[in-house]
Amino acid sequence: MRCVRLSRLSHNACFFMFPELTTQERQALYVIALLIAGGAVARHLAVREETDSWLAYSAEAADSIGAGDGSALLARVEAEVAKERIRSMPLGADEKINPNQASPEQLDRLPRVGPALAERIVAEREAGGPFQSLQDLSRVSGIGPAMLKQITPYLELPDLPQLPRSGPGMSSGISINLATAVELETLPGIGPAIAGRIVEYREKNGPFVSFSDLEKVSGIGPRLRERIEALARL
Repeated sequence: MRCVRLSRLSHNACFFMFPELTTQERQALYVIALLIAGGAVARHLAVREETDSWLAYSAEAADSIGAGDGSALLARVEAEVAKERIRSMPLGADEKINPNQASPEQLDRLPRVGPALAERIVAEREAGGPFQSLQDLSRVSGIGPAMLKQITPYLELPDLPQLPRSGPGMSSGISINLATAVELETLPGIGPAIAGRIVEYREKNGPFVSFSDLEKVSGIGPRLRERIEALARL
């Protein structure tokens, strides 16, 4: 056995377990060693070039984003993360959700209620006023008897203030044209924001001539107008 020294490389390579090599075998080993070394150098250069390109692109991208844009983007990301955290939170053993107050993220925690249906519940609540009973949830597209039965154990609906109905010749109920914003808030589906807009509209345009004029107020649709009309007067 003998050790073959490759003097042109930066280190010595000893080949054991081989018999004495011929001149041609030594030359073949030289070629193989040079090919391996060349391949390693080429691979190193390719990786370095790719890394340099990625760093240059990242720096250019960072320069193109202003400080304000970065802060806004970070705020949006944090808001979405917070929403996802709420959606993934399991319901507690005795926890109940109020469909008249819950956000879409909270409603999404109910069984079989996904993001789209949760958004429809909130949209229906804003357009048609608060749900007077859990059965009213069936007016939301996508909630049928089976689903309503499944989610009812996880819902609570505190009693809402009820006002006497107005009828022909009756003067009971709140006057839309005379009531204050606080008084208007006692009507179903009327919160502080809509009550304020009713008063603002009244001050700018004069008293409401008919209940249909209420639909000119932002946030009041046909369904909510019908509910108000049944409990109020002009």
